[in-house]
Amino acid sequence: MDKEIKGITCEAKNCIYHDKADCCTAGHINVGCHTATDTSQTKCETFECCEDCR
Repeated sequence: MDKEIKGITCEAKNCIYHDKADCCTAGHINVGCHTATDTSQTKCETFECCEDCR
């Protein structure tokens, strides 16, 4: 198992980088939408669907 990214909480349970403690284990993340003006316009671009959701 990869190490979690300290301080990053992840609730995307269908992501391969999500762990059972709601932590991200991606190693690094990319949060997108460079034109965002509100939190609803941002997203984690590192998300990858886990095998359970395919």
